[in-house]
Amino acid sequence: MPKNRAAVVFIHGLSKKPSPAELKRIWLWGLERDNPMPSAFPAPNRGVKLGSNGVSTSFCYYADVFYGDDYEQDFHAYYEHASAQSELAVDGLAEADPLFKSASGVTPREQAFLQAFEARLEANLHLNDPADAALIASGAAGYEVAGFLPRAVRQAVIKKAAMEAYYYLFDKQYTRRDGATFQVRSALRNKLLQTLAAASAEAEKVILVSHSMGTMLAYDVLRNCPDCVPVDTLITAGSPLGIREVQDELIAVDAKRIDFPDQKLTHWINIYDPLDPICGADPRFANDFLAVNGKAVTDIREPNWGSWRHTITHYLAGSKMRAAIAEAAGISRD
Repeated sequence: MPKNRAAVVFIHGLSKKPSPAELKRIWLWGLERDNPMPSAFPAPNRGVKLGSNGVSTSFCYYADVFYGDDYEQDFHAYYEHASAQSELAVDGLAEADPLFKSASGVTPREQAFLQAFEARLEANLHLNDPADAALIASGAAGYEVAGFLPRAVRQAVIKKAAMEAYYYLFDKQYTRRDGATFQVRSALRNKLLQTLAAASAEAEKVILVSHSMGTMLAYDVLRNCPDCVPVDTLITAGSPLGIREVQDELIAVDAKRIDFPDQKLTHWINIYDPLDPICGADPRFANDFLAVNGKAVTDIREPNWGSWRHTITHYLAGSKMRAAIAEAAGISRD
C-alpha cells in the first residue's frame, strides 16, 4: 500500500483536556474553517483541510497520565467568542490542581527552577508588549494581556504551568487520583515516540504540531531520544521553550548549550503571540537555540485576539500558522 504524502502529529498543551477524540475534532475544526475572526486575520484566510488532501492526522495525548479519563466536558471556550475566564476554565487553569503537590526530596536545583519559572510567568502576566499598543487600543476590552485576572487565578495559572514543567523536566513520579503511578518524563516520551513511529510508517514525511507544554516534549524527544524517527517539520505555538530555566534542563548530554535537533529534524517554525502569557517571557527562539549544519529556528510573530491568547484554536486560526502547516504538508491553498 502506498504511503500518504504526509502525516501530521498534534501534541496538546498543559492541564486537563477533553477526550482524545473530542480534542482532535476541536483542533481540526480550528484549522479547517474558512476566515475565522476576520478582525484579527483579514480574509481571505482559508482553512487547511488535511484529510481531504491525503494527509493523515494523529494525536499524542498525554493528559491521561495526569488525569486518567477525567475529561474536560465543557468545550465552548475553544470557540471564538468565549471570555478569558471561560478559556482558562476549559483548560483547567482557573484554579490550582490539588493533585500537583510538591514532590518529596526537592533538590536545591529543583527549587531554583520552580522559583525562577514562576517568577518569569508572574512578570509576564502583568506586562503588555509596546509593539501591540495600537492593537490593544483599537480592540477595546477584546485586546489586553492577562494582568486583569484576579491574583488567585494568576497564581493558579502559574502554579499549574510550573508544576507540569517541573514534573516533566525532572522526571518526577506522579500518582493519579486512581492510584496509577508514572515517571512523567519517561511516560510522555514513550507516548510521543510511539505516535511518531506509527505516523512515519504510513507517510512519506512527518509534521509535528505542538502547543504550550507539549512543545517541551516535542523538542526533548527530537533532541534527546536516539530512537525517534526523523521529522520533517516541527511547529511550536505558545511555547515556554524560550525560558532559560527550561532550556537548562533540555540541553543534550553531548552539547554545551541548547541547540537545533538537526539529527532528527529538518525545519522548525515557532509561532508566537507576544501577549500570550505562557510564551511571552521570551517568545523568540532563534537567538537561543544554536543553529546546527545550517538549520535554525524560524520565529514568526502572529498576534491572535482576546484577553487570554494562549488558547490553541486562536493559534490555529492564524493565517501564518496555517500557511506553515500547509507548506509543510505540501497542500496548496490557492
